[in-house]
Amino acid sequence: MKTSGVRDVKNRLSAYLRMVERGERVGVTHRGRIVAELGPPTHTTENEAQAELRRRARGGSVRLGAPNRPDVYPRPSRRLPTRIVQDLLDDTRGDR
Repeated sequence: MKTSGVRDVKNRLSAYLRMVERGERVGVTHRGRIVAELGPPTHTTENEAQAELRRRARGGSVRLGAPNRPDVYPRPSRRLPTRIVQDLLDDTRGDR
């Protein structure tokens, strides 16, 4: 397992998350002592989190959102020609 200091993990979090996505585990150290581990979620962890959310929803402390559907975020039908976009920007900006 690779280890790295808190400051380095904070500064390069995206790189460490990519390592975790590949299945690696990373120990996070603070003053030379491992204080946390980054790793892929376990199946058990995911199930426990979902169960806890459902429990809280039943209790009324949270409200679960609807799952995303493709029609919620439709793709634009087409791109506007560059000239039209430029004209719109010029009109919006005025004489700045």
